[in-house]
Amino acid sequence: MRQFTLASCALYFLTGLTAISIGSVLPQLLAYYKVSYTIGGQLIFIGAMGFLAGVLVSSYLNNRFRPKPLLTVSSLIIAGAQLGILLLPPIPLFMAFYFINSMGQAAIGVVVATMIIEVFIGRQAVAMSYLEVSFGLGAFTMPIMASLFIALNIWRYLFVVTSVLALILAVVWTQISFSKKTAVPSERLDASGLAESGPLRMGRKWIMLGLFALIVFLYGGLEGSLNNFLSSIFMNYLDVVAYDASISIGIFWAAMVVGRALTGVIIRRVAYNIYLLINICGALLSLILFIILKNAPMGYFFVTTLGLMMSGLYSITLVYANYSIPDSAHLVTPVISGLSGLGSAVFPAFTGFSIDHAGMPATLWSITGIAASYLIFLLVIGRTRGDGPRIFHRFPRRGHAKLVFSPRGSRFNKS
Repeated sequence: MRQFTLASCALYFLTGLTAISIGSVLPQLLAYYKVSYTIGGQLIFIGAMGFLAGVLVSSYLNNRFRPKPLLTVSSLIIAGAQLGILLLPPIPLFMAFYFINSMGQAAIGVVVATMIIEVFIGRQAVAMSYLEVSFGLGAFTMPIMASLFIALNIWRYLFVVTSVLALILAVVWTQISFSKKTAVPSERLDASGLAESGPLRMGRKWIMLGLFALIVFLYGGLEGSLNNFLSSIFMNYLDVVAYDASISIGIFWAAMVVGRALTGVIIRRVAYNIYLLINICGALLSLILFIILKNAPMGYFFVTTLGLMMSGLYSITLVYANYSIPDSAHLVTPVISGLSGLGSAVFPAFTGFSIDHAGMPATLWSITGIAASYLIFLLVIGRTRGDGPRIFHRFPRRGHAKLVFSPRGSRFNKS
């Protein structure tokens, strides 16, 4: 199981690198192709559409094939796409490679997340936090490398790093074995995992799924806009030079890594809904102060707090949705992943258009509105579920913990 966990984290590290790669060098790409931020937004939209297509295809294949060959093929797809991007072909072909790259990312995200939900019974949030830390490390590493490569005027060679790593992982995943693992009494479970979530009537199940799909759609838009335009925001709103602006993405993801590492500890004491409520409020406050103060040093500070607050929003939303809709991982996980990808498509495209036509201040307030909308619909979910205000949950005596998901047959047993 240790090899399985490490190999899964390595795949998430790869997707973290590739997810931030375009955004880290977006100003350089736009200058190379001599296009506007509107085209940059369209590029991000194409990538997110590729992600959504990858979710749909991988969800279909994930129900029919074992995970290992799917993950190997997905890694090879990313390797080929990154090599194509390295060549800086004409913009339509560049977009095609980015579309294919995003499909590979989506497949890895769906397959690995579904495995984690089904393998680590009762500890999904803790296990997902490990994956999200790995993704964050990748997303943190990429802009740091980008800043160095930009300073050396070799920024296009960032894509060599990702293609080589993808090839290595494609080979590694041909050797990985794993099986379903039920939590044992000595293990610390998620706070919300200490009590069962009962089955839902069909109508209520679809209502809950729709609400979770909506808030993760908003989260995808929030993170996607920041990932791809944060360096541009620092350059145009705070008058920071290009290589220092690129570092802002690294700071954001460094904070995300720290926050995700802490999530695995915090979620053992704090219920899913309360964790999400506190963090989205903190993210919203950070965005507002960033806009109002309009100061470069303070901007870096609030990017740090923003990263800390946003660090666990996606993973805990995913686990909270699976907890609220039990025994439906193969439905819930692709829906959550897909709507997050769709949000990453729709909102950044609007963000790029808004920068060109409405200006940076108006664009920043629209990004803040996305966070506010997430908060509103999270409160709607809490009211629909009837979640109480209690934040901390007592742990039952060892040996009496109840699991979120009841064990059932799995295609992993003989992988």
